[in-house]
Amino acid sequence: MAQLFYAMTMPGLETLAFSEMRAKIADVEQVKFARGIVLFRTSAHPSELLDIRTTEDIYFTLAHIKGLGHGQDALRVLHSATLHADLETGLATWRRARGGTIPRTWRVVSQKTGSHDFRRMDAGKAVHDALRSALPRKMHAVDDDADLEVWLWLSGSEAFVGIRLSDATMRHRQYKLEHLPASLRPTVAAAMGWVSQPTGEDTILDPLCGAGTLVIERALLAPYSKLIGGDIRKEAVAMAQRNARAADVGARWHTWNARALPLDANSVTRILTNLPFGKQIGAGEDLDKLYHALIEEFGRVLTDDGLMVTLTSEDRLLAQVLREQNWHVVKKMVLVVLGLPASIFVAQRG
Repeated sequence: MAQLFYAMTMPGLETLAFSEMRAKIADVEQVKFARGIVLFRTSAHPSELLDIRTTEDIYFTLAHIKGLGHGQDALRVLHSATLHADLETGLATWRRARGGTIPRTWRVVSQKTGSHDFRRMDAGKAVHDALRSALPRKMHAVDDDADLEVWLWLSGSEAFVGIRLSDATMRHRQYKLEHLPASLRPTVAAAMGWVSQPTGEDTILDPLCGAGTLVIERALLAPYSKLIGGDIRKEAVAMAQRNARAADVGARWHTWNARALPLDANSVTRILTNLPFGKQIGAGEDLDKLYHALIEEFGRVLTDDGLMVTLTSEDRLLAQVLREQNWHVVKKMVLVVLGLPASIFVAQRG
């Protein structure tokens, strides 16, 4: 029987995450999008949901409340909705997601945005008190490192209460052993791979590879022909190589200057890269010159029918450079990465 779930995504990637679900899960049905949330219904095994690479976390929905007031009465609504939720099915689904493990401890994690006549911890306590009455007595509440986490997400007049089926490896990945400052979030890298319209014939290039996340995520997302990554920093290339080995991904890694790639013209079909921006390189004039040089070189090595997928917070500058060099923007997605606005551009030459 189909159950109600929700996925947490980076804000702005909700529809993209659902497109991956729809491609991989036969009976998935969209119910609602909210900021950073996809509410959906499916009868799929929970393990299938945990294979979705563009989402941060997956939850079994205990309660979805709309029209919640902003006063103290809202706490009673949260308590009642949690108390009368289908905890038995939720616990059974959690056990299926965790290979039959039986949870012994639990805790509540609460998030709140908007103006209310109560604090975030008050809302969390309302859910906590309901669970203390409804959960099996052999399960004990703890402050940290709980087996089972029940999350409250409250934004304005809407609230979700859900059992977290995923763990930290869904958003952070087990392979990512080493990181660089401002390293790309794996779910964003997976989203960039997804919008690149992946095919089994792709020759994929990340000319500014950092710790290798984009190349690795694209390799794990769909079939491909060849993977190439490079960076001007030797230490970054070494990190990318180690992360790729941990992910069992075979790629060619190079130390190079992305302004002058040692690659033939028209030799790659997909370029996926996280462009430098802001304080990463310094003054605005330097950034302008860098973008012009990079986009010109990327255009040289990309095939006529290839796609370039880039992430940047310098929207206007990149759009201007693409226009000046006769690129066509196929798609642009605005998202929030760790509280900062950024955009994914999908572009073609000519």
